[in-house]
Amino acid sequence: MKFEALLLDLDGTILRPDQTISDDVAKAISSIRERIPVCILTGRELAEVLHYASVLGLKTPQSCDAGSTIVSASSHKVLWAVSLSTHEVNLILNELKTSRLEFFATRPDGVNTNINSDSYEKKSNWINSDWDDAKKYEFTRISALNLSARDASELEDRMSCFSNIHVAQAFLPYNGLWAVDFTHDNVNKGTAATKIAEFLGQDLGSFVAVGDSYNDKPMLDCVGFSVAMGNAPDSMTASADYIAPTVEEDGLAVVINEVVIPELS
Repeated sequence: MKFEALLLDLDGTILRPDQTISDDVAKAISSIRERIPVCILTGRELAEVLHYASVLGLKTPQSCDAGSTIVSASSHKVLWAVSLSTHEVNLILNELKTSRLEFFATRPDGVNTNINSDSYEKKSNWINSDWDDAKKYEFTRISALNLSARDASELEDRMSCFSNIHVAQAFLPYNGLWAVDFTHDNVNKGTAATKIAEFLGQDLGSFVAVGDSYNDKPMLDCVGFSVAMGNAPDSMTASADYIAPTVEEDGLAVVINEVVIPELS
């Protein structure tokens, strides 16, 4: 199989738990980025995907907010975004308020809203809000933060009954806890992968995708060759085409050097 693009999760795939990129991973990405498109698909916010795309020298479309936004790494222009309706936002925030969960939410303009969360460094694009004010916006993504594995699973189960909302768990390797991401129904990393393929004019069947958490599964399921990191849950490694070493073992560098590059010639 000749590979035509590489789709990468960020946390637990590119980034180590200490939020650094190893020299071997940076070097591997540098060796391939001029040969095929390299695209990050992350649950993180717009500013962060643009930051890491710049650090890694990537110029192609990138995706943030759990698949709900695609942005040009070169122009910083949002190419595509899908938001939750205010009705869906109200359903989600009512549950989070009742459960007394901290959260943050993102908008297509890159402005972020949070309720009493000290989990993230506040920057110029952050707004501290109250519950009633937050319900007025059509967010692209809402994330409940810093949950135990059990609480994350229970929240996902409770919210999965709403037909217009996509719910996915994501492991937070930098603190060992979990987040639960809410996006519009049928909007996930697989949706973003499909849209990126359209922007690039390429076939998803020729793409490689690498990820480590449950929110990566739609992306891995829709490409021609799927790679689960060694630190991924068993349910993901069981269905992957290839299992890489862990992120601490520079598994992404191994994938690029031993799996992807040999299929480019």
